[in-house]
Amino acid sequence: MPAPEQQREDTRLSRLLQEICRYYIRELPTGTTSVLLTNKDHKVRVEAYDRTGKAIGTVPNEKTSAAFNTDLTRFFANVVSPDPDGVVASL
Repeated sequence: MPAPEQQREDTRLSRLLQEICRYYIRELPTGTTSVLLTNKDHKVRVEAYDRTGKAIGTVPNEKTSAAFNTDLTRFFANVVSPDPDGVVASL
């Protein structure tokens, strides 16, 4: 079980991701109900999932606005998630 500090940081990151994705919801694949953010070598990637847990797309992609990409990079490029699998948020 993660330490309380790790749980707090994971919750903080999850809420931040949730806020950003809700703001840019129109840029996520239709039917997205949850997202998983990973950060590898300062490159942020968000995988979108439907209600059944099936992966339905990724962001950034060719349709992602510069603003959405900038916000993801600004808030998450230098973050190390307490969870090695990434940051999860429900929408």
